[in-house]
Amino acid sequence: TICPEGKWTHSSGSLRAGDCTPCAGGGNCLPDGDARITIELRNFPYAELGSKQMADVEAALAEDIASACGTNNESVVDVFGKESSVSISLDGQVSAFVKDVTGSSANELAARLYSASFRGELANTTLAIIGSEARLSIGSISVKPEAFVALAPTSTMTTSTSTVTIATTTRATTTVRAAQTTSVRGGHSVDHGNVHRDSEQEQSTPSPDSEQSTPSPGSEPTSAATIQAAALPWPLMLCLGLAASSGAWRK
Repeated sequence: TICPEGKWTHSSGSLRAGDCTPCAGGGNCLPDGDARITIELRNFPYAELGSKQMADVEAALAEDIASACGTNNESVVDVFGKESSVSISLDGQVSAFVKDVTGSSANELAARLYSASFRGELANTTLAIIGSEARLSIGSISVKPEAFVALAPTSTMTTSTSTVTIATTTRATTTVRAAQTTSVRGGHSVDHGNVHRDSEQEQSTPSPDSEQSTPSPGSEPTSAATIQAAALPWPLMLCLGLAASSGAWRK
């Protein structure tokens, strides 16, 4: 049942005579020229369809709605504003808007979209795409005068976190301070200073088995007198040498 011209109902379900009320604005029940169309697809195999099949169904249903309303395909949009398309939810509910309708009232649109012929057209179009073996049927259809406002698409942002591990190798360097020694070579002193090494410190110690210098058996021992004479001043040593030479000549 459809409300008479100039009246509309905002109730869902079975229509009764008391549900129809006069439309505002002189009886124009489609003041913005837009209407929301809702169609129930029963047993619609949403999860079994690929993206191409779903797009084909959406475009085909938009064409059927445009044909029934007497308008072009671009005038039918989904809830996001995509032209020549409809929105289909997981449970098979179709939502669309027909825009800029001229020459037809809301009552006339409802009469066309509620007809048995339109229901049959929707079923045949959908089955031709998803397969005739599907147990698809058309449920309730509703028409509601409503100005179109596109919904904003929702997006989900995913943040990934990566961890970078940096390995650091430290080289230990040891500074060894050697004992400072002074040696005399050719009348010059040589200073042995600090030594910087990355390896272990080398130390040199006298070997217990090292040979010591000893007089050979054939060598003459040096007398104490000779050693003492070597310590006398040279003028006195010269006199003693002359005296010794004179004594030897006299003998």
